[in-house]
Order: sequence, then C-alpha cells, then structure tokens
Amino acid sequence: MKVLITGTNRGLGLEFVKQYLERGEEVIAACRNPEKAKELHQLQKKHGDKLMIIPLELTDQKSINNAYKLVKERFNALDLLINNAGIASGGEKNNYTIGELHKEDMTKVFQVNAISPALIVEKFLKIVEEGENPKIVNITSALGSIGSKRWVFRYSYCASKAALNMFSMLLSLELKDKGIIVIPLHPGHVRTDLGGASARLSPKESISGMIEVIDSLTIEDTGKFLSWDGKELPW
Repeated sequence: MKVLITGTNRGLGLEFVKQYLERGEEVIAACRNPEKAKELHQLQKKHGDKLMIIPLELTDQKSINNAYKLVKERFNALDLLINNAGIASGGEKNNYTIGELHKEDMTKVFQVNAISPALIVEKFLKIVEEGENPKIVNITSALGSIGSKRWVFRYSYCASKAALNMFSMLLSLELKDKGIIVIPLHPGHVRTDLGGASARLSPKESISGMIEVIDSLTIEDTGKFLSWDGKELPW
C-alpha cells in the first residue's frame, strides 16, 4: 500500500509514519521542513526506500504543486491520503471567546485546517483515483461536531474542524461513484503538543486505533464521521 501523510515531523503524523512503515507499507511523509525532521530521517535510515520525505508548506499552492510533482515522479497511484496536518491557533491568540478574536490568526487556522486539505485532495485526486481501494482520511476533531454539544470556546479551531467535516461529507458524495472512500476521523484526546500532557491517549494508542478503523473501511462507510475507536460521531 502507498500512503501519503501530511504533518509528519512530530505527533500523530510521525506516529502514523512509524506504524505504517512497521507494517511494510510505502510511505510518503510530507512536512514543512524536512531538513529539521530528525526522526523522519532516522526512520529513513532504517526503512530505506520504503520512506519518501517531501517538503510541503500547506498554505502555499506552489509547494502543494511541487509535492505532487515529486510524488508523481515516483508513484502512479496512491492508495491512502491522510490529511493529518493541523494547528490549534494561528499565533499568540487562541481565539477562545468573543473579545479575543484575531483576524490574522483565525484566517491562518482556517487555511491550515480546512482550506489546505481541500486543495491537497484536489491536486492529488488523479493518482488517488488510480489507487487500490483508495481512501481519503481527514484527521479532524470531535470539537468540530455541532451535534455533540460538548464544546469548548475555541472559535477558530472548532469552526475550522467543522468546515473540514463538511468538506469531507461533500467530497464523499462526489467521489462515491468512483469507489473512493472519504471520512473525517477523530483521533481522540491525545498526549501531543496540541492535546496536552493530561490527555487520555498516547499517540501510539490513537494511531493504532485509527489504522484499524481505516483498514476496516468499505464504500458503505464513506461519509461517516468516525472516532479512533470505530464509534460513529454526531455531525
């Protein structure tokens, strides 16, 4: 299986890379600064040609185009695209409540969390269509669920994930006839820089669960909002 993962220099993205490599899959790890991604290069020394590391600046269309060119030179098909990269805030402001909103920070969060995944899918769709049982997985958050009513007041993050969920739903409807499975997937509350040290799950536990979910997906699951443990979440 050929897997493209974004946001792989640390956290969940890095753990996705580790676990897929351990299974013997071919992995393309995309991150902003490959030269600083020491753990990725250590994995490359261990796994050799099974791991391809490419630069990707999510907010730069030229970078997205270049990433596609690099992947296309080596692979004619992708079986799995994981839009994992995301941010909690766009700068010093967290945009928690009215009175704390900051236009530039909010714009950056929406760009990274919602707009960039859409542009990446659009660019890579041709080679995803050529994949075997192709899947597109957008790593989202339960905080983007309007129906859950378990909200925290982090306006830009929650709203950007809700937008990503809607994009995932629309994409699943458009691509179903092509046999491409699309889901938004919640990783749980994970001990990462974003989730904090008190979070319930380790990255290893979260990724292991999500990989099981991804493995089990059929075309009947396309468009579902799923959690790392396989449970379906409210929109």
